[in-house]
Amino acid sequence: MNENNIHLELRDVWKIYKDGDKIIHALNRINYSFQEGSFNIVHGPSGSGKSTLIRICGLIENPTLGKVLINGKNTADLPQNKRNSIIKNNIGLVFQGSNMIPTINAIENLTLPMISHDNEKAKILLDKVGFNDYKKLPSEMSIEDEQRVCIARAMVNNHSLILADEPTGDLHTNEAKNIMNLLLDLNKNERLTIIITTNNTRLSRFDGNMIEMVDGTVSLK
Repeated sequence: MNENNIHLELRDVWKIYKDGDKIIHALNRINYSFQEGSFNIVHGPSGSGKSTLIRICGLIENPTLGKVLINGKNTADLPQNKRNSIIKNNIGLVFQGSNMIPTINAIENLTLPMISHDNEKAKILLDKVGFNDYKKLPSEMSIEDEQRVCIARAMVNNHSLILADEPTGDLHTNEAKNIMNLLLDLNKNERLTIIITTNNTRLSRFDGNMIEMVDGTVSLK
């Protein structure tokens, strides 16, 4: 592995929760590196730690122990305002639900998080993900189209790292394939580093680095 091309690295990462008197090890000493421009599918059953992994990688949560390095810089000990700045400038997040603002259209949902408001750039991004009904409200979109808009939104600030937590969880089989193929195309054409979680065994067959997750640990497939 070329250390100069590591985009995101987890070093001895643990995530431990307390539930009353019970201790839950959501992540157990994760050591893993994601190469720049790689396409990664994290597969595992519900409760295996996939969503926790995405939140840790996306700087939404701090690890209990360990380091999260982005482009070689440790983020684990940064104050939240600096972590938020890294998220805004470097990380695009896509979730199972769209999390779009329901009262504004597709273009406005993209321009709202932009560092510099740019309608034309929003249209270009929407075109890249195969969506051109710019003025549609979220309630007027299919679930697949909602996810396309969310993927476009994840790139608005020239993000090079896209984290997608169960992005196909609400989709039918063909729709799920469409979204996976879209993410693959963006990975190849835009050189995005993409990390996807899924519990769908069919989606784990797509080309990419296959990472199996069980009981808070990861292994290559």
